[in-house]
Amino acid sequence: MSKHELLDTIQHEAREWERFLSEVGEERMEQPGVAGEWSFKDVVAHLSTWRSNTLERLQAARYDMTPSAHFWPAGWDEDTDLRKINNWIYEENHDRSLHDVLNESRQQFRELSEVVRGFSEEQLFDPDRFVWMEGKPLSSLVSFSHFHEEHEPALREWLEKQMAKS
Repeated sequence: MSKHELLDTIQHEAREWERFLSEVGEERMEQPGVAGEWSFKDVVAHLSTWRSNTLERLQAARYDMTPSAHFWPAGWDEDTDLRKINNWIYEENHDRSLHDVLNESRQQFRELSEVVRGFSEEQLFDPDRFVWMEGKPLSSLVSFSHFHEEHEPALREWLEKQMAKS
């Protein structure tokens, strides 16, 4: 993959995200029960928090710094405390307005594009460029698989059920 292709991927994902948001419709986004007790808005906030972590890491790399190890509450590890982290994300965001959550999500796509544009091909794709990436290229941070693999199928199934009720 090249820098140009990565930027195209981000733009494609942003367009597809907007299409999906339109399909769901704001009138459905605060209904509980999409993922357990979570609403669609809660899932968007969840995805945005993870994307904020990615953006923080990319920004650190932009200034040739090591990212903070404390994006989550101190002492929590994303490999061993995932359930606690996800519950924390829910609690931190549940009372935010739908407008605020959606705006943050949309802005993050723009921020991803901006920060990626600021890197050279070598910085993005050299697996040894950033020691803290542990042999992975920086570009591997820009991934939408969390959404597509872990959330999108269930969200689409929920949406189909909602549309069938209408």
